[in-house]
Amino acid sequence: MDPATLEMIAPVFVFLGLSGAVLIGMKMRYTHLQRTRLSGTAHQDVERLADTVDTVRDEVRILREEFLELHERLEFTERLLERPKTDTDLGSPPGQQV
Repeated sequence: MDPATLEMIAPVFVFLGLSGAVLIGMKMRYTHLQRTRLSGTAHQDVERLADTVDTVRDEVRILREEFLELHERLEFTERLLERPKTDTDLGSPPGQQV
């Protein structure tokens, strides 16, 4: 093969090699995107996680309400215990002395 023909064919082979490498890379990237895209089970996992977060928020809200109610009862009990004792508190009928 003479050098003039080789000078004409070499760029064609280089171009074909680079084009093939780009096409293979694009195919690999497309396959990777298809595997990692949110579809099927991954999408269901995200929905399940969102449902779980909503459930936890509801439970925390319920616990807060119960805590506030318990706190109010505790304050009421403390106020009752701090009041001075009277005859009626000791169990004797009103108007009767002990």
